[in-house]
Amino acid sequence: MNYQDYLSDALELLSAWNLPDDEFTDAVNDQAKLMAGYDFDETWGMHVDNPYSSHY
Repeated sequence: MNYQDYLSDALELLSAWNLPDDEFTDAVNDQAKLMAGYDFDETWGMHVDNPYSSHY
């Protein structure tokens, strides 16, 4: 299936996460792609700064 088929489910799921507006759209698209089974490489998700990741 195409990831667009999962956008409404991803939107419903992520609306409970209280993400900042500037991150919400990317998060919904990324979640829909995960739900659709997209195969991501190591660079996927790099557009979002993660304050919880460690760079040590």
